Amino acid sequence: MSNLLHRVSHHDIKKVATLVKSKTYSHDLTKLDRRLTRQSTIPSFGHAAEFDYKRDTKYLCKKLKHCIAAHTLDLDFILHFLSSYTCEQRIILVRDLEFEYEYKLIDMVLERPESPMRSCTLAMLVEPIELYVRDFRDLLTLKQLKQTNYDIARKLVEILLPLDNEDIQKFKETYENLFESPVQNDIDIVEGIENLIANLLKQLLQGKRYEECGHSTTVAKNIAKKLYEAGEGTPGIDYDTFIKIFTRDTFAQLSAIFDAYEDKYGRPIQDAIEREFHGKIETECFQDIVEYVRSPSIYHAKILRQALDKTPIDYLTLIRTIIGHQDKDLHEICLEYSKVYDETLDQTIKNRIDIMEIKRLFVLIITDGHDITTSEFDQVRFDQSHSTGSTSPGTVSTTTSTANANGMKRNRSQEAFDKFVNVFKTMRPH
Repeated sequence: MSNLLHRVSHHDIKKVATLVKSKTYSHDLTKLDRRLTRQSTIPSFGHAAEFDYKRDTKYLCKKLKHCIAAHTLDLDFILHFLSSYTCEQRIILVRDLEFEYEYKLIDMVLERPESPMRSCTLAMLVEPIELYVRDFRDLLTLKQLKQTNYDIARKLVEILLPLDNEDIQKFKETYENLFESPVQNDIDIVEGIENLIANLLKQLLQGKRYEECGHSTTVAKNIAKKLYEAGEGTPGIDYDTFIKIFTRDTFAQLSAIFDAYEDKYGRPIQDAIEREFHGKIETECFQDIVEYVRSPSIYHAKILRQALDKTPIDYLTLIRTIIGHQDKDLHEICLEYSKVYDETLDQTIKNRIDIMEIKRLFVLIITDGHDITTSEFDQVRFDQSHSTGSTSPGTVSTTTSTANANGMKRNRSQEAFDKFVNVFKTMRPH
């Protein structure tokens, strides 16, 4: 239990891990310096046309010095500064900022009071998998502390569903590296060992879904029969059979199974789930999986709409979906959104989001770099002085070697730096 609540503890704040520069690393960086200036493939909003990580990191470092001198951290500026970089470029800037100048920007952001701006800025500083991990952990913690008025199960399933087997492994490794506890253990603590949702989540985290292309109609008919016998065809319900099929078969095969079920038994599998499952949350989680199988893009489009319809707006879900899916399937999600709701996602964002920097960032991501008009955003803060204020009250530590706040542990190992160098290698011009 203490591990799960480590997020709200400060016992390990003084734990510090450092990157070690070696001759090999210095040699690698020298080579990188010679070849890492390349043309950016996205429009420029305040940055030069070329991505020069040394120059841009140095500029960001100067701005952070102003922030620290003023005992504040301007999240508006940081978010605006990062808005025209790709995810890979942002990761490079964050890591070089720490390696060359010992500014741990992620830790500095985490020290800020919780707010949508803090969450959005943090999402721009980490890889998508880490974003999912942090959200997953935060949801578990909120439920454990009884600080949420809704059940988190559907959101936990939502986070895991799009991850393939390789991503699942990265998810588990990242979770344990950050929080020093296996994610399965924390699920048991919060949801209970014999809980149906806990079993579903842990099976998804096994990462054993078949990933072959195509499907078999014959196999689909046989498995549809198994589902019927596990549910409608027998007194009670065999949840283990449902969990195994829903977490192991390919999505293409599952779609064929659901078709076969409806053809043979005269009703959609969603109706059978609603009739046979006992709990509302359990029913909704399995129906969500069916909807995702049918169309991942429509599923996420509806997730976005639900987040925008909430009062207050569910910024965490918007941030996780828009920033987390930016380099994957966001275009498809936006297309389906416009079909389902008769307006584009960026139009809805412009009309409903009232935090201007988040609105601007979302529109830039969704529209591939088309900035909102002056009338929609009449004050651009990119070149403002950073000693005059911040998004929310509070101060930042002037000692940037402090371990990250709230016990959010990050690796500072040789392996981490090797990964840093590998990111550069992926950007080598041809």
